[in-house]
Amino acid sequence: MPLIPPGVLAALGGYFFTYYNTRITEERKAQIERVNEQVRNLYGPLLACVTASKSAFDAMCHQHSPDGTSKTFIEAIRSNPGGCEGQVYRQWMRAVLQPLNEKAKDIIVKHADLLQSSQMEPLLLQLVAHVSAYQVILQRWEEGHIEEWSAISYPNELHMYVTSEFQRIKQRQANLLGIKDGIRSKL
Repeated sequence: MPLIPPGVLAALGGYFFTYYNTRITEERKAQIERVNEQVRNLYGPLLACVTASKSAFDAMCHQHSPDGTSKTFIEAIRSNPGGCEGQVYRQWMRAVLQPLNEKAKDIIVKHADLLQSSQMEPLLLQLVAHVSAYQVILQRWEEGHIEEWSAISYPNELHMYVTSEFQRIKQRQANLLGIKDGIRSKL
C-alpha cells in the first residue's frame, strides 16, 4: 500500500480548508446582502408608509371626530357623507392617506420577492386590494357619489405586522453582522 507523502496531505488539507472557508464566507455575504436588501427595499420603506398612514389617520380622527375616536368619526361620515366629517375624510384620503397607501402598495408589489416567508401575508394582499378599490372610490367621489365606500377595509393589524417583521429582520441583520445590543461583538 503506497503512502501519501506528507506534503500532499498538507496541500490537500489546505485546499479543503480554503474551499470550506471561502464557501462559508460567500454564503454569509449573500445572507447579509439579502437582509440588507429586505430592510432597504421592503420592510423599511413599508414600515415608514404604514406608520405615516396610521399616524395621519389617527390625527385626522382625533382632530375631526365629534369625540376624537375613529369609530365615531366613521359613523358620522356614513350617516351624513355630505357633512363636515365626510368632507374632511375625502380631503385627507385624496391628499394624504391614499398617496401613502399607494406607495405602500407599490412597495409590496415591486418587492414581494423580498418577503421572508414563502407565502404572501394576507394583510399585505388586503392592503393591495383596499388601495386598488379606493382608486375607483376616489373617481366615484369626483363624479359626485360621495356615499361610496370600499367593501375591502384597510387591514388595521398591518402596522403591527410590519413593525414586527421589521424588528425581526433588523435582529437577523444585527446577528449576521455580529452586532449585539448595538455593540459589535468580538469574533
